[in-house]
Amino acid sequence: MPEVSLQGPLADRVVEAGVLINNNYRIQRMLSAGGMGEVYKAENVFTGDPVAVKIVLPSLASDDGIIQLFKREARILGQLNDSAIVRYHNFVLDQGLNRYCLIMEYIDGNTLWDQVDSYGPIPGDAALHLIGRLSEGLAKAHARGVTHRDLSPDNVMLRGNRIEDAVLIDFGIARAVDFGEGTLAGRFAGKFKYVSPEQLGHYGGEIGPAADIYGMALMVSAVLRGKALDMGSSAVEAVEARRGIPDLSGLPHEIYPLLQYMLEPDPRARPASMEDVALMAEDPTRIPLRYRMPLWGGQGGGDRATTGALTGPISVHGVETTSDSPFGPATQPVEPQTAEPQPRRKLPLVPLAAAGVLVALALGGWMVLGRGDQPPPDVAVTGGSETPPDAAMVLPARDLTTREGFLAGYDLGACAHVQRVASGLDAGKLAAVADRVLDTEPLVDAYDTAFGTRPEVIASRIDPAQCAAADFVRTLQGRAEPPPVLSLDAPSLPVGGTVAGRVREAQGRSIWLFLVAADGGLHDLSSRLVPQADGSFTFSFGLALQDLTAASPQLIVALASRSPLVAPTTIAAAAPVATVLPQVLDEITKAGGFAAADLAFFALTPPDTGTIPEN
Repeated sequence: MPEVSLQGPLADRVVEAGVLINNNYRIQRMLSAGGMGEVYKAENVFTGDPVAVKIVLPSLASDDGIIQLFKREARILGQLNDSAIVRYHNFVLDQGLNRYCLIMEYIDGNTLWDQVDSYGPIPGDAALHLIGRLSEGLAKAHARGVTHRDLSPDNVMLRGNRIEDAVLIDFGIARAVDFGEGTLAGRFAGKFKYVSPEQLGHYGGEIGPAADIYGMALMVSAVLRGKALDMGSSAVEAVEARRGIPDLSGLPHEIYPLLQYMLEPDPRARPASMEDVALMAEDPTRIPLRYRMPLWGGQGGGDRATTGALTGPISVHGVETTSDSPFGPATQPVEPQTAEPQPRRKLPLVPLAAAGVLVALALGGWMVLGRGDQPPPDVAVTGGSETPPDAAMVLPARDLTTREGFLAGYDLGACAHVQRVASGLDAGKLAAVADRVLDTEPLVDAYDTAFGTRPEVIASRIDPAQCAAADFVRTLQGRAEPPPVLSLDAPSLPVGGTVAGRVREAQGRSIWLFLVAADGGLHDLSSRLVPQADGSFTFSFGLALQDLTAASPQLIVALASRSPLVAPTTIAAAAPVATVLPQVLDEITKAGGFAAADLAFFALTPPDTGTIPEN
């Protein structure tokens, strides 16, 4: 293609609807405008197919640096073929406009950011799918020596507004190691909120595939939260925010171990390739164990451990809050949708995972929280039925003639729960949890009087921060709704081991499964439930704590309700159980109280011990 001068009046001509580009593409309307170019929707006049046409701005039509960017993008897109990357059609110098034009696939749908703005943050499973899809596309780009360098929610389009059809656009500032064209010297490449440490000049300033891995993690964190992480608003603040792994508190359990790994400050400490990222999104057991442990304490991000440190002078050349890419924010609405996406919806309580999946839960800081202010109703056993004063209008009456009603009604004080073991080798025994040593002999005497048997009591000590869980289960115990049956494969396991269990007798009801750590943090396990042919559900997950020196009590609770509950779907990772469960109980009681729960205790032990906390 011969070099031509773009000086003169044609360079200032506005591209209006109806203008014919290269005698092939008729402009219909503008889609977006950025700092260096405009993007229009056009139609191929011979086939009727819609296309997107990127045209350099009139004011920059003679800027050699901008032209080189357009040439680079055309060459990059021309060699990439993947459904997750926008397709390239042609690159022309329109004789009528005397301006370079890049002809690309037209994508009918929202940007990822517009989708989040309209319908709320995306769930964790959708985010994992997004990472897997885009990683596979970027792996092909990286194999060609191309680094995108400008990953952001604005640079991802959704065909038909579907996450599963996400498409990367805007390779305008991408770097190709084997291309001879110059770069925009001194201009900052990449949106400031999504830039990697090396793009700020650190770790040698060498920008490669690892920069895209970091940028993708920041982008995905933003669409999970509904807003970008606070990564600084100046060069100095940006450097500080990138000295350690950012605080990802509140992100879904199933994804933040991978995001932590991708957000290592040192490029050498991140996943080795986008292929590895795609594999870890599909199989989290590939993620190194240390990223399944807590990387920050209970005081937010102030005491986060760092595994890399920024070194060298701070880069201050042209740091901007917007991209240098020709694609900018949309200036007009996208095409009318053929299938209207659904507004924010209530999530199901049992998102099912594939069998055998092993997921490690990062269990926040080990800050001890006080128990709830309202213990469950406790009354002396007198026989017949009783209705505690605080539950008279909302929960079904407790039947004290049943074993579960008897145990719930026996007054052991707050933060004490006793239930019958319904299955396994200990079936028929009583399992007790409390934050203190319990004298269970009077309870066994009373139980013998009522039911003619003296069961053995298996007592376990819990942390005061876990009391709200014990009180919650006891409050629902012995009422009209039968509880599910929860069992674990082992009463203890070492750090890094696999917790496995089963939930029975919950057919036809919504199930919420969660873990309560020793610090009182609640961790949703519902996505680990796998349905079995006999109607039960199995689950398994990995569990690790950092610097564990003594056995740590853990509780798992299975809650079954006749109708799905909303409160559990809004809970952030590691939220205090003393705050969460009163809200859940309130929703249950307002719905008539048709819910019941079962509780299981296990001990997480240091690697070289198997000791269970004794009562």
